[in-house]
Amino acid sequence: MKDFKKIILILVTILFFGGFTQAQYAPWAKLSSNAPKDISSRKYLVPTKDEVGIPAYPGAVISSVSAPSTDTTKYKQEVLPFVILVSTDNPNNVVAFYKRNLTKNSGWNYNEEFRTFVKGKTGTALTGFVPTVSIRDEDGENFDLVYVDQGLKNRLKTRIEITYKPSK
Repeated sequence: MKDFKKIILILVTILFFGGFTQAQYAPWAKLSSNAPKDISSRKYLVPTKDEVGIPAYPGAVISSVSAPSTDTTKYKQEVLPFVILVSTDNPNNVVAFYKRNLTKNSGWNYNEEFRTFVKGKTGTALTGFVPTVSIRDEDGENFDLVYVDQGLKNRLKTRIEITYKPSK
C-alpha cells in the first residue's frame, strides 16, 4: 500500500508541475457564433511558453500559428515556426513592452522604421530563419481573423508576428 501511495504522489507531482512548464503560449482568439465548427488551423498545436521563449504580450490572443513541421517538411530545416497574436492595445504600448523584454544585452536589435525586433542582425529579419517580433497595425481584416468574434475584431489595434526558434 505504501508503494501505491508513493506512485500516486509521484504521478500527481509530475502532472501538477508538468502542467506549469507546458503552459500554452496564449489563448486562441474568440470565434464568432457563425464560425465553422472545424477550422483546420485551430487543430495545430499551440506552442508552449517554453518552446517560444519570447514573451506573449499580456492580454493578446492567437489568430494563427504555423503548420506543424510534418505539414511543412520541405522547409523543416529552413523556415522557423511562427505564432501571430492580436491585441486591442495600442501598437506603441506593445513596442514599449517588447523594448523592455527584448534587449540588446540579450542579443535583440530593434528597427524603429519597421517596428521589428530581430535576434541578431536586423538585415536578416525577413528571411524566416531568425527569431523576430514584428508589430503591425491591425484593423481586423486579415484573413486569419475571418471567423473571429466581431466584437473583438472591431477593437483590435495591433498584430504581433513572432517567429521563434523552438527550444529543445
